[in-house]
Amino acid sequence: MSKIKSVLVIAGFKCETKAFLQKEASNHDFILALDGGADIALKAGIVPDMTVGDLDTISVQTKIKIGKEKLFKVSRQDNTDMEKGLDFCKVLKPQKITVIGGVGGRLDFTLGNFISLFNYAKYFDIEVKSFAYCAYILLKGGTFKAAKGATVSLIPFTEIKNITLTGVKYPLKNESLNLSQRGVSNKVLKDKFTIAFSKGKLAVIVFR
Repeated sequence: MSKIKSVLVIAGFKCETKAFLQKEASNHDFILALDGGADIALKAGIVPDMTVGDLDTISVQTKIKIGKEKLFKVSRQDNTDMEKGLDFCKVLKPQKITVIGGVGGRLDFTLGNFISLFNYAKYFDIEVKSFAYCAYILLKGGTFKAAKGATVSLIPFTEIKNITLTGVKYPLKNESLNLSQRGVSNKVLKDKFTIAFSKGKLAVIVFR
């Protein structure tokens, strides 16, 4: 098998169109469904390369269509299907993970999934994507493409040390961000922006 550079993770929240899912699937090397996310994938005409989870929400029909060889059951109940799936991704060792359908629906699932992503950001680049936005899970900075005039928000999950933000209407230079609204609703000036910081856990959300 050739090296897998990118994995599309399809979770169980029904939130995206068939066209959006198909486009994202075509841009990734490996499709990983999380439990009932396999039903969502098949309805969009996408056959997962593997389905991981405790397999308590996937339908019987989907199990049959996918086949036993593409089902990986993890029975432990002290972690979520998202964590089970990302543990599986650690074995694949991709450069990038894109998560679709992991946020929305129940608030506890949404917050739990989102926060748990930071535990895996040291292994691969992680983005949470939908038709409306793309959220980057960051332990370090980078340069990000965005349409001119796009709204970008910085959501710190811990204190962010020595942050510098350029390419936006309201830049920052070697400052600190706490758990507040200060980073919300900025504007991209051209077609990209850059973030650098020395320490912290930061979600960067770019709205389409």
